[in-house]
Amino acid sequence: MKKLLLVLLVSIVFFSCSETQTGGCTDIFAYNFESFADFDDGTCIYEGCFDPEADNYDPLADIETENYCQYSKNIVYYLEESAAQYMLDWGISYYAFYDNINSYMGYITNDFYWISPPNCLPQADGSTLTTTIVWNGNLGSNTASFTWDAYPDDGPVADYSSTIIVEPGGCLQLALTANGIKDYKNLIY
Repeated sequence: MKKLLLVLLVSIVFFSCSETQTGGCTDIFAYNFESFADFDDGTCIYEGCFDPEADNYDPLADIETENYCQYSKNIVYYLEESAAQYMLDWGISYYAFYDNINSYMGYITNDFYWISPPNCLPQADGSTLTTTIVWNGNLGSNTASFTWDAYPDDGPVADYSSTIIVEPGGCLQLALTANGIKDYKNLIY
């Protein structure tokens, strides 16, 4: 009986010392990382962007959270001949350009104009202003509303303002024209 009691006592002590292992995701970079997991059970989920048009597209992503995707669009601003002549007629040396968060993007002088839209590569002669806009969204919701303003000689009142919907990728050519300036001024005055 004593032997049976001893065997029972040893068995209880031995089995009570064994550790229970808990499975889960052990990758600290996973969306569902579980710090309490003792071993990786293959349940890790990785956050990423599902949209191939996004700059941060991840074909291996398992989950996409709101506004996770980052998009961009290259933009080139330029003057048509009529705008350059308008600037000369009104004594305007340059137009300063701002975006919808009132961020200064640069300027274009009246020294150059374009007959056809230029590409989005910066021109060494200063005849264009190139910039890239960036925004967040998701697959199926990847457009952005973009507003730009042109101020004569960086003055206090814009001669032109426009809001457009942009889609990711490629180059968007935005021309400043005399008719565009006149139409805008007629609209606000």
